[in-house]
Amino acid sequence: MERETAKQRIKAEIKCTDYLEKSKSGLYCCPFCGSGTGTNATGALKVYDTNTFTCHACHKSGDVIDLFMERTGTDYNTALSLLAQEIGITVDQYRPAAADFAPIDRTERITGAQTGQGSADAPPAEKSPQSATEADYTAYYKECAPRITDPAAAAYLERRGISITTAGAYWIGFDPAADPAKAGHPCPRIIIPTSKAHYIGRSIDPETPKAFAKLNVKGSSPAIFNGNVFAQEVQEVFVTEGWADALSVIEAGAAAIALNSTANADALLKQLERERTAATLILCLDNDDAGTKAAETLRAGLQRLNISYITADICGGYNDPNEYLQADRAAFFAAVDRARRQATAKPDCTSYYIDTLMQGEIERFKADKKTGFRNLDEKAGGLYSGLYVLAAISSLGKTSFSLQLADQLAERGNDVLFFSLEQSRLELVSKSLARRMAQTDMATAISSLQIRKGASPQLVRETAAAYKAAVADRISIIEGNFACNISFIGEYVRQYVRKTGTRPVVILDYLQILQPLEDGKRQTTRETVDTTVTQLKRISRELDLTVIAISSVNRANYLTPIDFEALKESGGIEFSADVVWGLQLQCLNNDPIFDKETGLKQKREKIREAKAANPRKIELCALKNRYGIANYSCYFNYYPANDLFTEDTEHALEDFMERTGAYKL
Repeated sequence: MERETAKQRIKAEIKCTDYLEKSKSGLYCCPFCGSGTGTNATGALKVYDTNTFTCHACHKSGDVIDLFMERTGTDYNTALSLLAQEIGITVDQYRPAAADFAPIDRTERITGAQTGQGSADAPPAEKSPQSATEADYTAYYKECAPRITDPAAAAYLERRGISITTAGAYWIGFDPAADPAKAGHPCPRIIIPTSKAHYIGRSIDPETPKAFAKLNVKGSSPAIFNGNVFAQEVQEVFVTEGWADALSVIEAGAAAIALNSTANADALLKQLERERTAATLILCLDNDDAGTKAAETLRAGLQRLNISYITADICGGYNDPNEYLQADRAAFFAAVDRARRQATAKPDCTSYYIDTLMQGEIERFKADKKTGFRNLDEKAGGLYSGLYVLAAISSLGKTSFSLQLADQLAERGNDVLFFSLEQSRLELVSKSLARRMAQTDMATAISSLQIRKGASPQLVRETAAAYKAAVADRISIIEGNFACNISFIGEYVRQYVRKTGTRPVVILDYLQILQPLEDGKRQTTRETVDTTVTQLKRISRELDLTVIAISSVNRANYLTPIDFEALKESGGIEFSADVVWGLQLQCLNNDPIFDKETGLKQKREKIREAKAANPRKIELCALKNRYGIANYSCYFNYYPANDLFTEDTEHALEDFMERTGAYKL
């Protein structure tokens, strides 16, 4: 979000009083001059309806950002970034001039070249040459460092999965009554140095108010934690967000730095521009919008600097690496090891793959999903991880078929994400209820349109209750719009996987509506679809998911059996999809008139008759299949009024003979 817009959002949504304490006078204690904290406890700071303040003692005035800066000891840019995170928005990165980053003083380098370990012999080097007025907290660090063995401090570190040995190597210390930002909240804090002029004080008292739990020392901004690691001969360096995340990686035996603020992404790039590194950077920031934005900034900058990097997920579905370490230490160490292997000179070595990854991927692939359509499951073997495309002309029930498939998958315990770009959530849920009514009793069933008009409310409530009990919370319908693109879908799916730890089936309805990315606004429809199909394939492989995309077909092919010619405006489908299904009227394959080049009028009449039939006779054709039989057909009865597909029993014997090979006798 643009910085000024973000500032206005913050001022509108976060109250000044969140960072103030009431005094006896009814006004507030002033964090600037201390009025209200004396013997009389009568504060002079007043908060107005405009969410601004004025202290009538020291005449300081401002808004919530000013209060946050004073209370936490951060500069304006850091305060803006942190407050934006509080309300769930991401602010555009601050773009400083080159002069804002002076060269790092390398006179005091830390040791431990192979693992990025720190040294108890030398405190962190300052992030820039100190001016005559810049603070130097080296003496304070030396005072706090021995106290890290204090039982309270040791217990806190242990809860976070960090050993005293690791913490001590990075001058992590302890102060039983620290108030780094002079915020009036002294309490026992872990002291985390980031440079000679800056440190972070992290409260270990759970009763400390959130606003004062993590404070920066007053008068300077967060530097990069362990930023001197690039002076060492390390092969890879993990880039994390917080100091505890970096120490978590170091616990696993790797080198790591922490930005300490996503605003420091640019600072890291400036540092690497001045002093290049041969190490491969492994980007593993937090699983939130701010982390995603900072990772994008780093990727773009590292590409520009031609510095090797990869992006790795070492969060295991948790918000950050330290949370994963606390939850499952062994799994976290394994994730770090995989990321290091990925960054090596031979990341795709087949021997390593066979030894460590192959069996797990086999087990995941074996766990195929049943569609709930018996005839389709017998021929397709269920659904596998990969990209499926379902194509058909209009009025053949593409959406109804896919929605029924989604419900049947959810009933069998699979999570499903249904991205609907054309129909509303109300339309789709009413279709599901109409189908369920028909499956229960066709005589009393009503249509989805009647449901939306409010008909038979008692029947609808009973059906809705039964439907909810069957699918539980496993199906999600995401309403898109005509501005929705593949970037939105990809990010939604990735966040869902991270937060739930599941591998959902993803259904997109439908391809031709999806909009191009911002940088592809001049693409043709075919180019946009090709890009989308490629990205959907990438998502399916990256996250090991089943992705089903619905596609329309060319109008020129409405009177001919479906084939790849009908998808010629979507060339990427034929080559990128793992499975391509086509829905068509059965008459296209069983009426001789459609084998002729003439008879256009008769063909149209046959199509009209077939569409008017109830049920409509539908054939699902496999045009491409990487998972078994190359070509097969399944036959269905489609009841449009009830949004219901059932197996066409007229073809049951034919399917049985084909399945058993009896036709060969």
